[in-house]
Amino acid sequence: MKPSFPGRSSTGVSDLRAWVSNQIATRGYWELLRYLVMGGIGALSYLLFSNFYNWLGVPTHLSPFYAWLSGLVIVYFGHMKFTYRVRARHKQMVLRFLIMQSYNLAMSTFSTVVVRDWMQFPYFIASITALATTVPVLYVLGKYWVYQPGRTE
Repeated sequence: MKPSFPGRSSTGVSDLRAWVSNQIATRGYWELLRYLVMGGIGALSYLLFSNFYNWLGVPTHLSPFYAWLSGLVIVYFGHMKFTYRVRARHKQMVLRFLIMQSYNLAMSTFSTVVVRDWMQFPYFIASITALATTVPVLYVLGKYWVYQPGRTE
């Protein structure tokens, strides 16, 4: 199910801008705020775990994977219960969540390797870059695909 943009016309951009403003001004504002809080918790756990594994001597290409695994349960239930406040439909949501998080893992690993190994920046900068490349896409996928309220399959 695609998100519907009320009043969509051939101009598209102004309608999209109005739709985004409406989402933020109404119920979407609080959901976005909850997403940022839960995302902050997820990002903090990612940063702590990935830098911890790096400190332990885990290779650069494996640290994001271990950090990803360490935070999966926290993020899954946090977004389900706190951010999007939907009833558990684990049969539908778990598979979608894992697909979404696979994107997270792939982009985190790729950006970490590029920034750390190719560009020779410190690992902390690489982990910040990894977050910047994933967070916006994860919000959209989570809201409209994984944690859709009332959607049944």
